[in-house]
Amino acid sequence: MKMLVATKQGQGQRESDFCWTNDGELVNFAFECDTDRRNLDGTCGCRRSMNGLDSGKATTTFTVVEVDVTEAQLVAKLINHYTTRLHLTEKEAAKVAKKEAKDLLKIAASAELGEILEKRGSRICKRKLQKVGGNILAIVR
Repeated sequence: MKMLVATKQGQGQRESDFCWTNDGELVNFAFECDTDRRNLDGTCGCRRSMNGLDSGKATTTFTVVEVDVTEAQLVAKLINHYTTRLHLTEKEAAKVAKKEAKDLLKIAASAELGEILEKRGSRICKRKLQKVGGNILAIVR
């Protein structure tokens, strides 16, 4: 199944890039604060990054790969993430995880395998490695 994973590829194209995740770990949407509400390339980085589900760390670049993980397994990983890192109840975590898994899979399905992506506020975009910009793949709500 196509899924989104952290990658160091494409790092450095933007001065505000960072990658503290492990290459190849599944990613999910990061919690967003108000610090960079008006400046996507500001000091916090939460509005331009995705979280690694294993490391709990963030990256500004991620890619689409084929992995041997089912949607149910992704939901279970997300539930674990939300209960252990954010201390949600199982019921709260399950509700969030099911919706988020569908959103993540929809984005992965809309992109090509190996394509480098970035999050810019509420948009997930293709990262053009030679030129900043790209086509919007999805609006994150």
